[in-house]
Amino acid sequence: MTNLFQSCTLAQAGIAGIPAALWIGLTIFVGLIVLYFFVTRWVVNVGSSEIAITERRFSGPALPAARAFAARGEVGVQAAYLTPGLHVVPWPFVRVVGKFDFVTIGANELGVITAADGEPMPSGRIYAEDKGGESHDNFQDPVAFLNSGGIRGKQLRFLTNGTYKIHPLIFRVEKIAKTVVPQGAIGVVTAADGVALDQGQLLGKSVEGHDCFQKAEIFLTRGGQKGPQIQFLRPGTYNIFADMFTVDLQAAITIGDDQIGMVEARDGKPMSKEDVVAPTPDVGLHNSYQDGQAFLDSGGFRGPQESVLRPGTYYVNPYLFSVIPAPLTIVRQGEVGVLISNIGRDPSTLANDDDLKAGASMARGAHDPDEARMDHGVRTRHVVPDGFRGIQRNVLGPGKYNINPRAFTVIPIPTTTRSVEWGGGATDANFDPFQVVSHDGFEMKVEVRCQYRILPENAPYVVQKLGSIADLEANVIHPQIDGIFRAQVSKSPAISYQQNRAEEQTAAERAVREDLAGYKVEVVSVMITNIHLPEALMKTTQEKNLAEQRKSMFDAQEQAEKRRIEFQKTKSQADQQETLIRAEVGIHIAKHEASQAEERARGTAAQIRIQAEAEAGRTKQIGEAEAGVIQSKGQAQAEAYRKQVEALTAQGVTLVEVTKLIAGAGLKITPDMVVTGGGGGGDSNSGLVQLLLANMVRDSRISVPVAPAAPVV
Repeated sequence: MTNLFQSCTLAQAGIAGIPAALWIGLTIFVGLIVLYFFVTRWVVNVGSSEIAITERRFSGPALPAARAFAARGEVGVQAAYLTPGLHVVPWPFVRVVGKFDFVTIGANELGVITAADGEPMPSGRIYAEDKGGESHDNFQDPVAFLNSGGIRGKQLRFLTNGTYKIHPLIFRVEKIAKTVVPQGAIGVVTAADGVALDQGQLLGKSVEGHDCFQKAEIFLTRGGQKGPQIQFLRPGTYNIFADMFTVDLQAAITIGDDQIGMVEARDGKPMSKEDVVAPTPDVGLHNSYQDGQAFLDSGGFRGPQESVLRPGTYYVNPYLFSVIPAPLTIVRQGEVGVLISNIGRDPSTLANDDDLKAGASMARGAHDPDEARMDHGVRTRHVVPDGFRGIQRNVLGPGKYNINPRAFTVIPIPTTTRSVEWGGGATDANFDPFQVVSHDGFEMKVEVRCQYRILPENAPYVVQKLGSIADLEANVIHPQIDGIFRAQVSKSPAISYQQNRAEEQTAAERAVREDLAGYKVEVVSVMITNIHLPEALMKTTQEKNLAEQRKSMFDAQEQAEKRRIEFQKTKSQADQQETLIRAEVGIHIAKHEASQAEERARGTAAQIRIQAEAEAGRTKQIGEAEAGVIQSKGQAQAEAYRKQVEALTAQGVTLVEVTKLIAGAGLKITPDMVVTGGGGGGDSNSGLVQLLLANMVRDSRISVPVAPAAPVV
């Protein structure tokens, strides 16, 4: 102040004559400037969204050599900052370095912190652990950060969305985007820091508590390993420290309809040398390969897996599993699927199994000793029950199956009737016609069609012996039928073979059926569809046929002429049809009337016959009665005559009867004439009696009964 007054005095002496009021105004102005300078140094106003950084000078403890910022009042830039409001600063011992805005982290951002002060980074570490935990309030209390052992360098703890009071000289904030895993994808994580992987280990093991890698410090403190991680991120948004964890987006595994997913594990226990695919732990334990750590903990093997993925979407870590889509196994209608298992127990253990022996007996079928020898213990042991390696005895019916083609091979065998043709027809399999030579030396072609089928229970044995339907048709059916037809044709003349086609076909079918029965093939039919004879033989046959056809033509013409004559006759009859109809109608009427008359006559005759039969019966009865009377009278009269004859002789009796008749008739007993007999020794009355009787008969006036002849005594 003394210097100031001295300066003013000198000024007054040097510039005498200036008004005093002016000098007073200048003095006040200068004083106000000086006062403002000191007030702005001593009083600091910090805005509502600001912090102020201060520096201690001249007095105070010295700053430790390992520190860049003062945490306990040392000389230097202070870790503590001035919060919003009015503050008094002991200037010039403490000065305000500057004011800085709050740090704002957006909704889709993270704030990565790099500390400029703190404890040195441990050897081998890349990122600093947060030893202070919650004590420094997300780096908003830098003094607590430094005093609690905060480590210099890029921090594992980061800032999420919000507004923070961050010391910009101690903590540098780098804003990064959050990690977003879209739908239909996964995030495969690689850690840049952690414990080194074990020898032979491919992926870092799973650790608990890091909340999908959002808490990097917990990941490290609990033994998280450096490198690709077995855990991965599912669809969502994550607060992940991108410098620590690199997230690689991969598409989720999608298995479409009518597909399966074949899985191969890149880590796990080594497979057995006998295995083609590795036995998979229960899919429920590892959630269909979506929990890789559970797969390894359950004893999963490295290599192709037996279990497959069914249609759907799966979140599978591609660093641990590779998935290859494959079509579903479809057994169509009219087929069965013969299953060949590449996994299971060794079938050689079934050598003495009774069930296997029964299967071998079924497989042999034919009675060929060589075939049986080949089957025994060599091939049929591979037609096995479930659980053994080889051709499965049980077949698959029509349908869709989730079968791993690495573990099982499915051979479709049709069970419907198939056709094989030798002649180029539209059948399941075609071959050229048979070129054969007949017994009489003619070359000829024979076209044949064979229909066969395989029963479902025989399908495994067909596969066992032959392999497939194509092999059956090419290596068995074709050569056998070829040989059978060659042998048959060679025994028969060409024309006879054609003429006896039906018999030859039946014989061939029988031979083919017997041969294929040994292969468990059921023959439905063998048909000779065409026979091509040599041209010369055909020409001769054609000429013969033409001659027969001409003869047939002439016969037909003759028949036609006869029919023409019959037609003319019929036509003539048709022209007279009206007359004929009237005549026929008349005939029918006459026949009808005659029939009615005949019926009436038959009725009358029947009536008359009945009456006559009745009258005859009555007359017969009367006659029989009268005859009985007459017989009785006659017998009595005869007896009387006999006795009279005995008494009077026959001539005497006759005379008596004649006299009775004359007296009864009233005749004159004196004759009108006298007849005398001639001489001789005869009866003198005989002439008279004969005369009387003759006259009586002539006149018919009396009925002269004839007496029965007198019995000869």
